Amino acid sequence: MALEKYNQKRDFSKTKEPKGIKKASKGELTFVIQKHAASRLHYDFRLEIDGVLVSWAVPKGPSANPSDKRLAVQTEDHPMDYFDFEGTIPKGEYGGGTVMVWDYGTYRPENTETAVAQDNKTMKKQLAEGSIKIILKGKKLSGAWHLVEMKGKDNLWLLMKSKDEFAGAKIKFDENSAVSGLDFKGIEKNGAMYSSDKGKKLSKAETKKEKEKEDKEAEKEKPRQSLIRNEQAFSAEDLQEATTLKTFPDDWRPQLATLADEAFDDDDWLFENKFDGYRAFAQIQKKKVKLISRNGISFNTKYADLVTILEKINDDVILDGEVVVEDSKGKSHFQWLQHFDEHREKGTLKLYVFDIVYFNGYDLRQLELLQRKKILKAILPKLDNIIFSSHTIGQGKETFAAIEKLGGEGIIAKKITSKYHQDQRTKDWLKIKTTQQQEMVIGGFTDPQGSRNGLGALLCGYFDKDDFIYSGKVGTGFDDKTLKELRTKLEKLERKTSPFKTPPRLQGTHWVRPELVVQLKFTEWTDAGSMRHPVFLGLRKDKKAIEVIKESKIATESALKKIESKDKTTNKKAMEKTDSKAEFSNLDKIFWPKEKYTKGDVIAYYDAVADYILPYLKDRPESLKRTPNGIAKDGFFQKNVEGQVPDWIKTKKLKSKSTGETITYLLCQDKDTLLFLANWGCIEINPWSSRIGTLNNPDYIIFDLDPNEAGMDKIIKTALALKEILDSLKVPAYIKTSGGKGLHVFIPVLPKYTYNQTRTFSHLVSQMVLKKLPEIVSLERSPSKRKGKVYLDYLQNGKGKTMASIYSLRPRDRATVSTPLEWDEVNAKLDLSAFTLKTVPKRLEKKGDLWKDFFKDSIDLKSLLDQI
Repeated sequence: MALEKYNQKRDFSKTKEPKGIKKASKGELTFVIQKHAASRLHYDFRLEIDGVLVSWAVPKGPSANPSDKRLAVQTEDHPMDYFDFEGTIPKGEYGGGTVMVWDYGTYRPENTETAVAQDNKTMKKQLAEGSIKIILKGKKLSGAWHLVEMKGKDNLWLLMKSKDEFAGAKIKFDENSAVSGLDFKGIEKNGAMYSSDKGKKLSKAETKKEKEKEDKEAEKEKPRQSLIRNEQAFSAEDLQEATTLKTFPDDWRPQLATLADEAFDDDDWLFENKFDGYRAFAQIQKKKVKLISRNGISFNTKYADLVTILEKINDDVILDGEVVVEDSKGKSHFQWLQHFDEHREKGTLKLYVFDIVYFNGYDLRQLELLQRKKILKAILPKLDNIIFSSHTIGQGKETFAAIEKLGGEGIIAKKITSKYHQDQRTKDWLKIKTTQQQEMVIGGFTDPQGSRNGLGALLCGYFDKDDFIYSGKVGTGFDDKTLKELRTKLEKLERKTSPFKTPPRLQGTHWVRPELVVQLKFTEWTDAGSMRHPVFLGLRKDKKAIEVIKESKIATESALKKIESKDKTTNKKAMEKTDSKAEFSNLDKIFWPKEKYTKGDVIAYYDAVADYILPYLKDRPESLKRTPNGIAKDGFFQKNVEGQVPDWIKTKKLKSKSTGETITYLLCQDKDTLLFLANWGCIEINPWSSRIGTLNNPDYIIFDLDPNEAGMDKIIKTALALKEILDSLKVPAYIKTSGGKGLHVFIPVLPKYTYNQTRTFSHLVSQMVLKKLPEIVSLERSPSKRKGKVYLDYLQNGKGKTMASIYSLRPRDRATVSTPLEWDEVNAKLDLSAFTLKTVPKRLEKKGDLWKDFFKDSIDLKSLLDQI
C-alpha cells in the first residue's frame, strides 16, 4: 500500500505526523510496534521493507503464546520517519489519540544464509507471497514470528509466535513505552507533540503553545449539552419515523425484561441501574397527571408529591420509569416505599425516568431506543426528584460490578436498536440481578411461636398455568408492625382448604386465597424446588397474583445469540476496519428485502467508491436522508446533528433565515465520515450545491428531468434537446442518472453568483427546451397538470435544496445508483436500472470518473446571461 494513501488521510497543517517520503533501506532492517489509543485501542506492527514501514493493525496486540493467532489488518504504509513517533495526534484528525513506541528493534528473515544486504529483497518477496517469517530482536519481542495472509480476505493476516525459547503461554509484556517508560497518561502529561521537522519533538514552549491551540479548537467544537429544544438538542427530524395518533393512548402498559444469568460487554447494548421500587407510567395530558402501576393501578394518592411535580411538565407525554425511596446515601429501600404515605420522614421519594413512548401526538414506540432516550433527555425539564435515568454503552460487566458494590439490585441491559414492545416481556431487555429476587404469592401462614406476634411464617408459591405451586416458607424480614398488618390482611382471605397443588405438611397452618403478592430475596433454588434462605422485602400492589410465575434465568450467551445471530455473522472486512474511526453495527440487517442486500453491503459500496464521491461532498453541508430500516419503510430527513455525532466529524453551524434557529450541519470531509453515514442508515447522500466559504454562491446548476409517467423515450429526447441548446451556448453539460426514473444534467459554474441568478439561468434554458418540445415537456409544478410529460424542475436551484449526489445509492428497488453517463449512452438502449450497488464499482474500474474535469470546466455565468 503506497505512501499516497498515508498522505491522503492526513492534514499536515493540523497534525505533526511526518509526511510520507520513501527512503532507501540500508543495513539491518528495523521494526517498530506502536500502541495506539485511537477510537479503539490497538497495536500497529510495522516492518521496514523497501524504504517504508509496511503496517498492520493488531487489535489484541502480540502474544508470546504460539497457540494464539492474532488478527492483523494490513493498513497503509507509513514513512520511515514514523519510527520514533510517540506523542499526540490532535483530536478530530485521522487516528486522533495518543501513540507510544511499545517496542522497537531490528529483524531479519527467518532461516536466511544470505548477507544483510539481501534482506530487503527477501522481505519484498515474502510480502508479495503473503507469508512473512522473521526473527525479531526487540526490547520486548524476540525470536521467530510469522505473519500469514488469510486467502480470500482482503488485507486480513494472522500474527503468531513460533515455538522457540522466547515463546510461552505465561509470558507477559510490559505495557509501557519502550522509549520513555511512560504509560498513555504519562505521555499525555508530558505533552509530547511530534514535529515532522527533522524528526524532533517540540520544545516545551512550542508544545505548550500547540496544546493551547488544540484545547481551544476542541472547546470550539465541543457539542453543547443543553436539553432546551430551541437550542436544537432535538428537532422535528427526530420524529420523522414516529406515527401520529389522534387520541391520547391511556391503555398502554410497560415493556418487561427477561431474567438473564450474568452481565456482559457489548457495544450494541446499553446498561441501566435496576431500581428497587415500583414500575410506573406517568401519563401527562394537558398538565393533568395519571401516575399508574404496570397494571394500571393509580399511584396518584400514595405518591401525590410526585404527581404535583410532574404537573409542571407542559408537554403531553407518557414516561416510563420507577418510583423509589432513597436514603441519604442514594440506596433505595422497597419497604420504605410501601409505607411512604405513613412514614414520609424515611427517605426521599423519586421517580427515575428511563424511556418515553408518547410525545405531543407522536407514537414513539417504533423509534429505536437511543432515539427515544435522546428525545426524553431533551424534553424532560429539570425537576426536583424527577430524574433522567442515565446509562452506559457497551460496559455491562463494569456497570454491574459498580452497582453490586453499592448494594444495588442489579442492571437492565437493553438492545440499543430495539423498539418499544408495550405490555410484552422480550429478550431485547434483560435483567441481571446481584441477588436472587422475585415476586411470590401468599397461599397460607403459620401461627407465631414464643414471643413473636402476628404470624410465624408465610407459605408462598407461584402459578404454573392453572396450578399453584408451593415454593417455601418465609419467616424473616418482618418487623412487629408488618407482622400485625399481614395477619389482619390474611385473616380476611382465609379459606378452609389449601390452594397449593401439593400442600406442605406443617403444624398450625392457615390457608388463604392466593391474592397477596410479596417481594422476596433468597440465595438459590433447592433441588426440591424451594427457595433457600428467603427474606421478606415487602408487599407488591402493582402486580396481579395470577401473573406471578417462577422466573428462570436464561443464559445470557443464549439470549444474545437469539437476538443477534445475524449481527454476529457479519461483513468481516467492514467489522475489522480497525484503522477507521467509524464503527459498524448490525451489518447483516436487510435493507433490500428482494435482493437481500444488507447495511454491510451499503458500507462496502461507499468504501469502494469513496475516492470518487468525496470530491463532490467535501465542504458541503449535508441534508441527511436516513433509512435505518431499509427501503421497506420510509426514511426521514435530518439536518441538525448537534450532539449526535462523534467529535472527529466536522460540522458547521448555520442560522436558518426562515425559523431563526441555529442548525449544526454535518460535513462529509473524508472516508471515515462517509462510512459513519452509511452505518447511520444514510443510503442516500444529499449535499448542498454550494460550499463553506461561498454558501450563497452555488458551483453548479441543476436540471432535474422528472418523468411523471412519461416514457423513457421522452426523457431521452428531452435530455438531448437540452444538450443541443447548451452546446449552442457553448456551455459544458454533464449528465447522470437520478438513481430513480429520471436524469440529471449539471452545469459547473464559478461560485460568484447567487442562487437567484443560477435559478434564473436554469429557468430561461428550461423555457427554451419547452419551446422546442411543447408536447412532451412541462414546467408546471402540479403533477396533475403535467401527467405524461417530462418536468424540468429548475426550482432545485435554491439554497439548502439538495438532491442525490453523483455516485449516491438510492433507497429504491435494485439498489440503484446515481451514475454519470457519457452522452453517447443517452439513447434508446439506456437502462436506468442497470446502474446498481453491484455494477457501479466495476464500471468505475473500467471507465473511471466521467466527471473528473467537472470543476475545471466551471463557466462565468454573467456572460451567458448576457447572451440569452
